Amino acid sequence: MIQGSPSPDYEARLRTILSSHDWQALREFSRSENQIPDDVYEKDEHFWEVMLHKLICNRLDMLALHESSRAWLAERGYSSDIGGY
Repeated sequence: MIQGSPSPDYEARLRTILSSHDWQALREFSRSENQIPDDVYEKDEHFWEVMLHKLICNRLDMLALHESSRAWLAERGYSSDIGGY
């Protein structure tokens, strides 16, 4: 494994969360695994749903879900770019 890359367990758990479209699990996973700050953790459901779909669109292992997540984002005025709207 490359130093600094996520463990296979981390990747498998994240894939499961993204595949199930579970924004609450993503929030809890981000809190426990990435130590996100309180102000990010406390963001509303919409924030976490947008993040979930953006993450899906930016992962090759989620290719089968890209189209539906891009459509979800576009319907709400977002791009699939992690850093943009």
